[in-house]
Formats: sequence, structure tokens, C-alpha cells
Amino acid sequence: MDDEQTGFYLQPWIDRARAVQRLVGLVDLERIANHDVAEFKKLAKVSRAMNSLCIENDNPVSGVNHTEEALTLDEHQMKRSELVKALDDAGYSDRLGRIYISNFDDPIRPLDLIPHIQGLPEFDVCMAPEHSPPDGAQGIFISERGVFAAFIPEPAIRHKWRILRSRPYDDLAELLTTVRRFAALPTE
Repeated sequence: MDDEQTGFYLQPWIDRARAVQRLVGLVDLERIANHDVAEFKKLAKVSRAMNSLCIENDNPVSGVNHTEEALTLDEHQMKRSELVKALDDAGYSDRLGRIYISNFDDPIRPLDLIPHIQGLPEFDVCMAPEHSPPDGAQGIFISERGVFAAFIPEPAIRHKWRILRSRPYDDLAELLTTVRRFAALPTE
């Protein structure tokens, strides 16, 4: 099917979507939240109009309706899920998605406190170690290829993340060994 034919078949759906969007735009949701009777009446009319637009095709829509069977995970999502479960089973669940920031009384903080991830390679999971050098933040980042510890000095807005050390892994056991070593307090 060429682009012109595709456009011909899609146009009725685009027109219908625009009509629904226009109808929804006619309703003032703030007035409804404030229990405005006139706006409730308008909402009822808009609802009936939208129902009539939808009657023509009332079948579930693949990838949109939640009544379908559970979605299947791709290979990368499966590996990430196994990784998170292994870290959780190893006792790191309270550190997942977090970093260690040295200048807080409670130093384990969400990664998004740092305003950017510049300098970090792609990663699937982040977790907080048990320490950080003074005046900065440190995290352990895990991807399908390896584990790396990274640090960002204060003020984070002026600096990029720096990789302190990294190590590839072949299986979950090797990954957990590396994570334990990277997460532990340095011994003197």
C-alpha cells in the first residue's frame, strides 16, 4: 500500500480523533471539579457525542486497551528484571535508583537530585554505595555490559559524572561480587 492509499485509509480515523479531541476541549474540567451544574450538563452531552463516535468500532484496540493479555517483555527487559531481582535478593532493594551524596545527614538519595547524567554511559540500574568521596555524589551503575562506579563533585550543575572504575561481568554471580566490592566502604 503506498503513502497516498495509507493516507486515504487513515484520514477517517484522524478526523474522528480530532472530533473527540475537540469535544473534550469543550469541557472545563476545573469547573467540573468545582461541581458546576451547567458544566456537568455539558459533560453529559459531550459524553453522549463521544459514545456515538465510538460505537462504530467498540472492539478492543491492540496495544491500547488494558483488557488484553499481559504484554510480553523483550529480551532486554527480561535481563533487567532478572538484574533487579538479583540485587533485591542480595539486600540492595533500598539502594536501587539511588546514589550516595556526601553532604546530607541521610546520604542515600534518589538519582534525580543530580540535575543531569552527563558523563555516564548507558545504564539499566543505578544503586547507592556505602560511601562517597567528600563534596560529591557517587553511584554504582549497571548495564548489560558491566558495572561502573561514578562520581560527580559539587556543585553537580557545573561538573560531569566521572567514571572511577568499571568491570565487565559474565553472569549474575560475578555481577554481585563486583557490586559488593564497589559498594563497600574502602578499607585502609
